[in-house]
Amino acid sequence: MSSSIVAAAVTDVGKVREHNEDNHFIDAEAGVFIVCDGMGGHAAGEVASALAVKEVRSRWLSDVVENTISIWLNKPSPESRLAVLGALQTAVALAHTAIVNEARRDIKKKGMGTTIVAVRVIGGDAFFAHAGDSRAYLVRDGIAMQVTEDHTLLARLLAAGIDVDTSGDGARFRSMLTNALGIGEECRVSTFVLPLADGDRFLLCSDGISEYVPEKEVGEILSGQASPARAAQKLVDTALARGGADNATAVVVRVLEAGTSASSAAMRQAELAAIAACPWLADLTPQQRLRATKIAIARDFGTQETLPAVALNDRVAWLVLDGEVEWDGELHGRGALIYPAMLSEDPPLVPRAQLAVVTGALRVLAFRADDFDELCLEDPELAELLKAKLATLLDELRTRAATREGTAAPTLSDVDTDPADEFASEESSLQDTTAARAPTTLETHQAIEFDDSDDEGADDEVTQLGMVPDPTADKPLAGPVADETASGLAADETASAPTADKSSAAPAADQLVAAPVADNTVTAPAADDHLN
Repeated sequence: MSSSIVAAAVTDVGKVREHNEDNHFIDAEAGVFIVCDGMGGHAAGEVASALAVKEVRSRWLSDVVENTISIWLNKPSPESRLAVLGALQTAVALAHTAIVNEARRDIKKKGMGTTIVAVRVIGGDAFFAHAGDSRAYLVRDGIAMQVTEDHTLLARLLAAGIDVDTSGDGARFRSMLTNALGIGEECRVSTFVLPLADGDRFLLCSDGISEYVPEKEVGEILSGQASPARAAQKLVDTALARGGADNATAVVVRVLEAGTSASSAAMRQAELAAIAACPWLADLTPQQRLRATKIAIARDFGTQETLPAVALNDRVAWLVLDGEVEWDGELHGRGALIYPAMLSEDPPLVPRAQLAVVTGALRVLAFRADDFDELCLEDPELAELLKAKLATLLDELRTRAATREGTAAPTLSDVDTDPADEFASEESSLQDTTAARAPTTLETHQAIEFDDSDDEGADDEVTQLGMVPDPTADKPLAGPVADETASGLAADETASAPTADKSSAAPAADQLVAAPVADNTVTAPAADDHLN
């Protein structure tokens, strides 16, 4: 069974820039949603984001992808799931190539690039792909969770166990991109799958939203508004009211009824067995384990990847569902809980040398510290059990570590060179190219960035680390642009046409209607896509 969903999008140029370099696409019937945030100035930024949207939407709705999806739906297996992820990832990578080629063809577009966050809903699963710092959030049972990892220098420093003062000098690393479409010869496209549940809401947004609206408030807005259209409008209005220094785009999706996941019964049983085997959760009832894992986010890692202790904008403990990791001098398999201390109060950072290393294909659940805290406030009885068991596990780890010499976590003051310079040289081996954009808050005005001025003669290019130009502010021009996608589900709702009036108010709740998502048929792009 396919998922029944409704969706809406709102975008605004903001209060500083003259042009909107964000682009988006929504097609609720096909289950395709995309947000791109361009960089490189008016002559190129909006071209890059528009080209990315065009390439990804056409390829994600192509026969090649549809055939791969059909195999997954008809013969679900780990291999067919990876094939779908691979097909979606390849489509985004080809968009990167298209942007690079266009920049080579037209010298005025040199240095252009774009972030991307996109999702394809297939049955009861949401398949995500992203590059850059545009984000996806999931709101489930009132709890908001950032499910994408920012591809920024700040995120890489934190993941490497380096203590960064984000309220001071470290704030400049927040807007330094280490990955984006069109930047460098190669681009890393991150992909993952989330099973959907009835009532789920998720948000795709540019950093013009995420810089102003904290995660907890995202959950409150998406849960509190009557429709995706009103939620999207509220998010944009909030960002504008708090500064609006960047283009702001929000795509909000609401799952009315989750479809059936294509994951086989054997796959689901294996994952449930791994959860039940975890020492942290083993003593709970099946019902309690369901309540505890509702905050968990599934992730896949490849051989020799490092498992970060700080990810998804928070401290993280990982529960191994399948595969093995080497950590603390031992191999850990199904049911192991890696970095349990990350869920305790004020844990020490994990030094880079002590991070777990993946020894083969790995599937894990991420438990973020903030989500765990929210769960504990919501369910005190469960919290008592989880915290008591967590304390026991930590005591056992401390006992084992007592015979070994500890290593202090590095801080910025312990690093001989500027972390930006250190990571600039290291990025070459990781095949990442560091790019940056104009800041979206006054606090990040010293970040490495693109010259995003609208001067047609401006020579836009990637600024090298260590060179810090002043941002160029555009003249203010504000006004929302809203669009919606819907098709008939309920008899008492009416579909509305996209709204292009920049001064229009948010659409009413009764303007959205959804239909079951078509998972294995070729669908033409919807008429409500906007290449702004």
